[in-house]
Amino acid sequence: MILSLPLAISAIVVLITFLYASWQDLKTRTIYTATWYPAVVICGICIVWFWVEYYTAPGALSVFFVSILVAFLVGVFTYFGLFGVADGKALILMSVVVPITPFAAAWLFPSLALSSLVNGAVFALVVPVFFFIRNLVLKNRAPFWLMCSGKPVPGNSITKYFGFVSEEITEDDSGISRNFCRAGSSMRALKNQSDLSIRNLRENPDTYASKLALYARAGNIWISYGVPFMVPITIGYVFALFGFSFVDLFLGILLI
Repeated sequence: MILSLPLAISAIVVLITFLYASWQDLKTRTIYTATWYPAVVICGICIVWFWVEYYTAPGALSVFFVSILVAFLVGVFTYFGLFGVADGKALILMSVVVPITPFAAAWLFPSLALSSLVNGAVFALVVPVFFFIRNLVLKNRAPFWLMCSGKPVPGNSITKYFGFVSEEITEDDSGISRNFCRAGSSMRALKNQSDLSIRNLRENPDTYASKLALYARAGNIWISYGVPFMVPITIGYVFALFGFSFVDLFLGILLI
């Protein structure tokens, strides 16, 4: 059952936008600002249409104020760096234009946006577990943080992958030496546009020709992949759209 046609259109447009943003984030670790423009326009029209139809419904004002409050708080948290800019935009968009799910009979507590965020956070915990088990099975050994977020790849084809180089590779008269980078090196690489960013290596092969040649000679090299949080947010949103919320589940368990 669809609660509201304009709300359903808005929810689907947001989902399409999230899927595209997730694809961008996985490929480039960048979500372009223009990605959000079509959703803002289409969903903006739809949400106005929705509220015109349902502003007198029981509980409508509560839903409206909660959605605005959540959007405001996410904006504040994003301003102070507690959320990534793209993640913050996604949550604000979701909170304002999809305040409740059009595909389920219940209002998720405390809001669909926060339920999606919590769902996403729980699903995000699965990724490091997967990487850790995979590396154990394949007998790959590295620092714990890297076992949970990366894998070794062939150095001669490193630009085919996405993520960050997690070893410092050097070469002198005695041969090639390598040391694992510290946790957090990927964020520094992203900010500083360094040669640890595989994206930089791929987009600037002439600039990093000597580095690429070194990686090719080094054999397998550990990279940290990691999954951008936009991806679990999208997964959490899909589950929330159809009425599943870890917030409600946890509260239900506590209140039994």
